[in-house]
Order: sequence, then structure tokens, then C-alpha cells
Amino acid sequence: MAETTQPATPPVRRYEPLVPAATALVAGVLAGEFLGGSILLWCAVAAAAAAVWTLLAWRRDRGRTLLVPLLVVVLAAGAARYRASIDPPPEDVARLVRRGSRIATVEGVVVRSTHPGRPPTDVFLPSVPYYLRTKLTLEAERAEVEGRWLPARGRVYVSVREPMPRQNDPPRDGDPRIPHLGDRVRVTGRLMRPLPPANPGTFDVATYFRRQGVRALVSTDHWEAVRVAEPAADALRWAVGAMGRWAVRRFEAIRSPEGRAVASAIVLGRRDLLRFDTGEAGDIEGAFIVTGTAHFLAVSGFAVGLAAGVVLLLARLIGLGPKPTAVLVAVVIGAYAMMTELRPPVVRATLLIWLLCLAWATGRERQRLNALAAAVLVILLLRPGDLFTTSFQLSFVVVLGMFYLVGKVEAVLFRRPTDPLQDEEPAPGTFWLPRYARRTVTLSLAAALVAVPLVANRFHLVGWLAPVASVALAPLVFLLIAGSMALVVFGAPAPWLGDLLAAVPDGMARAVTGVVSALSRVPGGHFYTSGFSTGWLVVTYGLLAAWVFRERLRLPAGRYFARGRSPGPPRKPDALSPRERREGEGDPHSPSPPPSPVTGEGVVLTRRRLALAVLAAAAVFLWTRGHRLPAGVRATFVAVGSGNATLVELPCGRTLLYDAGSSLSYARAAEGVTAPVLWWRGVGRLDAAFLSHPHFDHFKDVLPLVDRFGIRRVFVPPTFLRRRLSVDDAVVEELLARGVEVTYFGAGDVLAGTGRTRVRGLWPRGRASQTDDINDGSLVLSVEEDGRRLLLTGDIEPPAIAGLIRAEPDLRAGAVLWPHHGHAPEAARDLLRHTGARVAVISAARGWNPRPLPAWLDEDGVTCYHTGRDGAVTVELGADGVRAETFRGQ
Repeated sequence: MAETTQPATPPVRRYEPLVPAATALVAGVLAGEFLGGSILLWCAVAAAAAAVWTLLAWRRDRGRTLLVPLLVVVLAAGAARYRASIDPPPEDVARLVRRGSRIATVEGVVVRSTHPGRPPTDVFLPSVPYYLRTKLTLEAERAEVEGRWLPARGRVYVSVREPMPRQNDPPRDGDPRIPHLGDRVRVTGRLMRPLPPANPGTFDVATYFRRQGVRALVSTDHWEAVRVAEPAADALRWAVGAMGRWAVRRFEAIRSPEGRAVASAIVLGRRDLLRFDTGEAGDIEGAFIVTGTAHFLAVSGFAVGLAAGVVLLLARLIGLGPKPTAVLVAVVIGAYAMMTELRPPVVRATLLIWLLCLAWATGRERQRLNALAAAVLVILLLRPGDLFTTSFQLSFVVVLGMFYLVGKVEAVLFRRPTDPLQDEEPAPGTFWLPRYARRTVTLSLAAALVAVPLVANRFHLVGWLAPVASVALAPLVFLLIAGSMALVVFGAPAPWLGDLLAAVPDGMARAVTGVVSALSRVPGGHFYTSGFSTGWLVVTYGLLAAWVFRERLRLPAGRYFARGRSPGPPRKPDALSPRERREGEGDPHSPSPPPSPVTGEGVVLTRRRLALAVLAAAAVFLWTRGHRLPAGVRATFVAVGSGNATLVELPCGRTLLYDAGSSLSYARAAEGVTAPVLWWRGVGRLDAAFLSHPHFDHFKDVLPLVDRFGIRRVFVPPTFLRRRLSVDDAVVEELLARGVEVTYFGAGDVLAGTGRTRVRGLWPRGRASQTDDINDGSLVLSVEEDGRRLLLTGDIEPPAIAGLIRAEPDLRAGAVLWPHHGHAPEAARDLLRHTGARVAVISAARGWNPRPLPAWLDEDGVTCYHTGRDGAVTVELGADGVRAETFRGQ
């Protein structure tokens, strides 16, 4: 009688009712954002759905019939909760300033502790006050405008243009007191609304603030404008902040500044304690970013999980039972969350761990997906706007990835396929430490693999070393957290013991820094991408889901058959290996039984289909992400405040950058403004950059752009180094150190390799450019094709403008960059009339009190655009003339 093969036992489905509820709540928040509607409307929808559910329950319907209206109730409740968090309150603080700004005093409670901003780390930039800022967030209570106190509600984001003062204990007379979490403070400054984005592809700060409930901004120049009206007005918040400050003081026992800063950032999330005004610390932060391990510097769910692992390991060593261990983990993680000042990622991870500990202590099955769904429900009910933050998305995507990818990674690395949602118990008599080490490696790999696509989508950065770096850092960070916990707990009562225990986190922090720095120097270890859109993010996660859920999708599983060979006919029991006999007999310590046999051809086809899908998606991505060539010369004047950065795209495919500067107040304009605009245009590489003259607002962002866009040639005018300024030498030395060729480019020079387009230098020339004014030596560039010309003028002043007109009597142009950010209107009028230009662009900030444009523009038929008012301006010279458009639709 022929033997038959029994079909595999289908997986047992867990009862997890909170998963659909969390899904409905997420859908409700999305509906509240993108569909709009009032709170009353969504409450009416929820009431109607509840009435339908009551009717169906009265009719004694069961199953999905009752589930649908119940989920609609949750969805509508989520939308109503979200609208309640973002709709203006009755006494909105933003009502006090309709447009522009005004001087006001705002009083409120500090809900986010004071922290310094992040100035740039470029070595040639001085530590000028323009970059040094301190920030905090208030829950407004009232505001004084024009001598009257008015009620005001909503969160207010405060920026002080000074570094954080050192807190003396006790404070000296005249020293400003740093506001702490929970203090009631008064801030006098310029009150304004959050501004919408001025450039395409950049982060929408106004929308982010709106989703977080921030209604207005206050900017002040001095700490004297910030006064603590009532210390510890909110006792609960003040206690949380006090625990965080107490923990930070414990880290002062770490001797090396580098170890103290990195340990505080990794363990407590105090990234602001890094000394960003030094090149060394800047290199540390940049190394974490490019290796895809920046999440280690901002305490997250992964760090909380490692802290819980430390407690579990300690409980295992001393032999605690399940219930005491669960209570101990819950208490320690709760205290850890308090020390980090209840940062949102830590709160998310803490809720998840508490739910798992509750199930563990009560002896119930640990339904991890249900616990994750409960955490989503609690967080979105408290802070529904967090759904749109990268931190929230990354946290839960990484947790889901660790749930489902761990088994796949273990199957590939260790040939031990496991169910990721089941706890794997070691076999009797085996040592449990290798199991923890193996699981740490697989968790790190799974987290890195699932985080890379989202990081590429949000930050345009792909670090293929992220999985390797995560695996290398996981044990070091584990030991760092363990040593830090010992330092905080046991170092407080005995200072000498704290000094002794501080050696462990100090050594581990420095080891972490060494590993990250070494990996950041690996050639090709990271690259920047311009086209990883949300659609491609969905495709990538879809392919990962297809790999994870192959069995559930009724696809043949090929991991049990080596090299795609057919399993062949069934063998007799005496021909089976001992491992196969255990699997057939249902050994509880053996891997789960394989699914029903399939032909070897089917196994190979399954793998081939997945591989072909990945290759096809990669091919389409590479085909669609390239730079789209313009029909004519196209220039995009980026809105960078009182500075200049202009992208010039040529029909031959070459891309040039004229100036790479921004306002001094734009500390990281290259990362947050200029680079996103270039990526939005599909530009992944710049062929050359031109620096018009050695002023910060025209060249200060060039080094980050060199790193991101592979610039290998930089042209400067012959006057660039004439005065031998220290900053001029520094930027040229840094460019040369990065392998960039720095070449002079002046009047009469022509750029080669531009096809039909002619890129020619017109200025500087003659004595008019050799004055004491650096602006008069600016490089003036002419970009011409088929008789249509774009004129880029730098910051030339009236003497240089007159000299240019005399030197180029036949100069004609369709569009002109207004010299020196809109200065010298009469000299600019002479230039526009001489060239016959009908389009002028001013690259400058709008300012608090913007000056009106000259009346002669309308008289001469010139259309003038202002980046401070119109946002980014795009000018294209085509066969039908000059076409201009602005980001803000002017």
C-alpha cells in the first residue's frame, strides 16, 4: 500500500481583538487629517455607528456583522480625538498674531525641557552667536500684548538666540535661571505663527507643529527675556525633570568628555550634551548618521529593550521566578522612562514592555501583537499627532520587523527556523547564554533591515552597513547600558564606588565611538538617494511581507529543501536520520515540522519569483529615479534667506550649482533646505559648483553638499583669495582635503562639456573688481543657449555693475539675478535696462518689515520675484521665451 503524506497542521490563529481596534484608530487619525471635518461631525458618525451596532446586537447578530460598526465607532472616535488636538482652542494664542509678528510676553508651563540647538560643525565657520540657540516648549496660559494680559491657549515653541547658561549651584547674582520641566515662565519676544515651507521637498515645519499642537513661536535674543515666574508649577512634570537631571549628574563621574557625552546620548537620550561646536563631536554625530546607527544617539525602544534585557539577565543569574522578574522589569523600565523625561519613543516602548510584563505576571499568553496594538491605542489617544512623526513610524515598524523577521534571519544565519511570535525555550541541559547572544544578533539585523527603507524615504540616506553596524554595536551598547544602570543605582550613595563603576560606561562609550568611526570611513559604506518615494517604500515593505508570509500566502516554502532538489519519494523510518526521526515523532525541542512536500521545481520557482520581483523592482527604481532633463536652461533659486544657492540644469544633462550659501541663522541649511530641493529635482550628482565670492552667505554650505552630491570641481573667481581671509583659506583647504579640484574661473573663461549651452565668466575684470569691497570681485556667470541668456551676478555693487556694463556693451539676458540680494535698486535698474531682461529674481529673506519693490519695475515691464516672499523660484529659458514659477504659486 502506497504511503501518503499528511498535510501540515495549519497555524493556530491567536485571538487578538486589539489589533483591528488599533488599525481602526490609525485609520481614524488619517481620516481626521486628510478628510478634515469637525469634531461634531465625527462624533455624529460614531453615534450613528454605535446605534447600528446596538440594533444588530438586539437582533442577536454575531461575528463580523457586529465587528464592522464597532470598528467604525473606533475610527470616528480617532478622527474626533485628532481634530480635538489640532483644531484651534477657543482662546488660541495664535489669534494674537494674524500675519507677520509682534512683540508679546507669553506665560506658560514648560512641557519640554530646555535644550541647546545644533549649530553646524564645519571647521571654517566661527562660533558666532547666530548659530547658538536654546529651545524649549511651553503650554501657554496667558499673554501680554500692548500692555494687556489676555487668555491664551496652545503650545508655544520658544527659541533663545544664546547658548544655554551654565547653572551654578547656588546661582550667582545676575545669572539667568534655566527653566526646568514643570516651571511656569514668562518669555518676552517676537510672537509669530509657524511659517509654511518655502521650498519643494523640504520638511514642512508648520504642518509638524500643527500636528503636535504647537500654535505659535516666540523668538528672543537674550536670556534676560526669559524669567521663571513659579518654580515647579506642575509638580508631576517637575518631578520627571528632576529625575532626568539627577541621572545626568550621575554621568559626571565618567572622566573622558567623549565617553560622558556619548553615554548620556545613548542611555538618556541627551543628545544635546554632545559638544557640537567642536569638530571631533561633529565627526562622531556624522559617523552615527552615515552608518545608519543614529537611533543609538537618541534613546529609543531598542535602548529600552536592551535595558529590559539587562534586568532579565540579572534576574536569570540570581534565579528569580517569572512573577518577581516581571515586577522588577516593570519597575526598572518605569524609572528608566522617568529619567529620560518621558520621551515619546521611550513611552511607547515602556507601554509595550509593561503589557508583556502584566501578561507574564498573571500567567497569560504573551500576545505581542495585541500588546503592540494596546500601545498604539494608548499613545494615539494621548498624542494622536505622533502617528505622522518619523519616530513613531520607525519605532513600530522596527518592532513589527523584529516580530516577523527574526525567524527568517535565524533560518538564514543559523539554519534554525522559528516562529517569531513564540518564545523559544532552550532544550533541557543546554546553556542559555548562546541563545541570548544569537537572539541579540538576529534582533539587531531584523531591526536594521526593516529600518533602512524608511530612513531612505525620510532622509535620502542608504547605509548598507547599518545591519553590520547594529550587530557590532549591540553587545557594546548592552554593556554600556548595564554599566550605566549600575553607575546610576550604586554610584549615588558612594562617590568612590561611582568613580569605579564609571570605568565601564566610559570604556564602552569610547569603544562604540571607535567602531562607528571606523565603519563610517569604509569606502562606499553609504550613499544618498534622490528618488525613494512613498510608493517605493510601499513596494519595498510589500516584498519583505511576501518573503515573511510566503507560507500564509500558500506559496511553497523552500527553506527545508537544499538547493532546490525534490524531496523524492517517502523513505522508510529506518532510512531516516536521528534528527528526521525526532521531527517525525514530534520532538518538542526540534524545529516545527515542514509543510507538505512540493516538487523541487516548485521550490525553485518560488525563490525565483521572489528574486525576480526584487530585481524587477530595483530595475524600475533605477530607471525612474534619474534626473529629468529640461527643454532649455533651467535655474532654481532656492529660498535660503539672506544668501544665495542656485541650481542650474542644462539640456545636455549637466547640473551646476552657483553659490552654496544661506543666512547665518540657517545653521544646517545644506541638510534641511538645499539638498532636499536638489533631490526633489531628481539631482543625485552635481558636476561643478561656482562660488561667487568669499562671504558666508554664499559658500558656508558647500562642504555638506560636496559630501552628498559628489562635487569634484569647484570654481572660484581670481579675487577669492586676494585678501587672504582665514575663512577663505579654511574652505579651500577643506575642499582639497576631500579630493575636490578648486580652479579659478573669471572673465573670458568658458566651461567645457556643456553641449550647445555656453557657460562663460563675465566678471571680475579690471580695476573695478580690485577694490577693498569683496562684493565687487564677485563672479558673474552667463549661461546662454540659442541666444537666450541667464545672468547670475553674485553681490556686485554699483561700481562693479557700471564696469560690467562698460565691458559688455552688447550684453543681453532674459533673466537676471538681482545683485546683492536686492540692494542698490538704481544700479540694478541700469543693469536690467542694459540687458533688456524682463525677469529679475531677488534671493533674500523677507524680513520683519519688508521693503516694497521699486515702482519702476512696473514702468519698465520687469517681473520681479523674491524668494523670501514667493519661496523657491524656477526660471526656464525656452524657445517661447522666459517662463517663471514660484513654489508658493505667485
